[in-house]
Amino acid sequence: MMHTKAPGLGEFLISKGVIDQAQLAEALVEQKRSHERLGEILQNRGLITEWDLLDALGSQLGHRLFDPSHDEVTRQALELVPAESARRYDLLPVCVDERHLVVAMKDPLDVEALDHLQHVASRVDRELSILLAPSEALAQAREYHYGRLQGDRNVSQLIESVIDEIGGGRDIEIELEGDGSSAQDAGVVTLVDQIIGKAIQERATDIHVEPQEHSLVIRYRVDGILYDALTPPRAVYAGAVSRLKIMANMDIAERRTTQDGRFTFRRDGREVDMRVSSIPTVHGEKIVMRLLDKTNFNYSLTDLGLAEQDIASVRQAIHRPHGMILLSGPTGSGKTTTLYAAMKELDSLSLNITTIEDPVEYQIGRINQVQVNKRKQVTFANALRAFLRQDPDVIMVGEIRDQETADIAIRAALTGHMVFSTIHANDAPSTAARLVSMGAEPFMAASALTLVAAQRLVRRNCPRCLEQYEPAKELLMALGEDADDFGALPDKFVRGAGCAACRGRGYAGRVAVIEKMEMTPALRELVAQKRPAGVMKQQAVSEGMLTLQQAGLKKVRDGVTTLEEVLRVCISD
Repeated sequence: MMHTKAPGLGEFLISKGVIDQAQLAEALVEQKRSHERLGEILQNRGLITEWDLLDALGSQLGHRLFDPSHDEVTRQALELVPAESARRYDLLPVCVDERHLVVAMKDPLDVEALDHLQHVASRVDRELSILLAPSEALAQAREYHYGRLQGDRNVSQLIESVIDEIGGGRDIEIELEGDGSSAQDAGVVTLVDQIIGKAIQERATDIHVEPQEHSLVIRYRVDGILYDALTPPRAVYAGAVSRLKIMANMDIAERRTTQDGRFTFRRDGREVDMRVSSIPTVHGEKIVMRLLDKTNFNYSLTDLGLAEQDIASVRQAIHRPHGMILLSGPTGSGKTTTLYAAMKELDSLSLNITTIEDPVEYQIGRINQVQVNKRKQVTFANALRAFLRQDPDVIMVGEIRDQETADIAIRAALTGHMVFSTIHANDAPSTAARLVSMGAEPFMAASALTLVAAQRLVRRNCPRCLEQYEPAKELLMALGEDADDFGALPDKFVRGAGCAACRGRGYAGRVAVIEKMEMTPALRELVAQKRPAGVMKQQAVSEGMLTLQQAGLKKVRDGVTTLEEVLRVCISD
């Protein structure tokens, strides 16, 4: 019977394209002289990483690499191996499937660690399956997953105490007194505070409280993605929802219609404005809370991750004496944040800067911010008219939603004022076309517009756990012609592997991707003629405009984000 010999380290690395024959030959010469291990020599020369070494070892022993961004670490596995043991043996329990206890470790030949794991696996009647990972990656993953496990245990203990206080596992409707004076009230109050506090800690922008038939699901939106944060028993649902509705000054007795409310949550010197909405579902009221940090706005255009060329274009546009800058994008794409950052570039001491917003998301010193209040007739259009009697230099309109607001904003831009605003459209050319389709006079819109842009937010690669990877061929094919444009694709793709700093997600924060259309005479003529957005796009691209997808690919090339993120967010027609 013939056995295929596993390739040696050098042969394996060449087959993977990590090193070439010449680099291996030089390393072998040094090995003869120094008697060091080949892997150490290649690593010291910066030719390979510890991941590459473990990949080669795994190919010989039949173990694959642990992928922190894709291998789900389960609570069941973590509870089988105490954190102290995991640190002692430098490993991480990953999951328990029908046949195996899966564990990631650096040294698959560590006899003491293997004996311990075999004993653990036998207790749950499973075989042991080994994945490989470097010590640093394991340490980061342990810190995150065991830390989250302990946090979940603390919340679970709190939930159990609340259930005991409200009478066991039954879904009981309770009337909460606003002061939370009783032990029963205090438990629910603490639970709700924990839910909100944890959301703030994780930089969530939204909290979803979703009743299911037999459970309750708490979800957070972080960096644009929803994920399950807690799944407490159904028994805590009524108390938690009643507490939230009282805080938001909503009617706790009304459960069959939609309601809106708000309150301010204070924690560690921070004030967070909570916008609350409820809708009736078949399993009860669903609550969604939008979190708006009321602390002073402290971002610059550079902080948003804009390219230097984009920053230069925005600065040139905002320092003109008059005109209109129009930004488009879906809800939550950072439009208002970008306009705030642009306003901060201006000298508010020598200018009268006024905004009308719905709602006021950030507070900025020396800028006059007005909030829409329809009950008091403070609408975008009415506020704009009032602003023009207030000796303004710069006006920001939170959103242009109708012809009346569009007409007043355009007239303001044409009469010596700089106007910033947003509009809902898919890309920059469609933004200009949308303004005209609202009923604005085409020739006036063409004269007023200075800079038109579309924006999206992509998640930023976590800088602490970057790794090289090869994206699927299907993703590369999905790029179409953009893949060949301006050398857009990098030689090596990078992503965040997932670590404690990024909560195992591989991403940390978001950056703006902008498709900007600077209004040239040719483009103004197309707007004045009411030409379709597609014609404007062709003209803008011929003048050097990068589409959203192309601008996103530049972020991929620079290692800022991943190809998957760009294709998820920056869709080109």
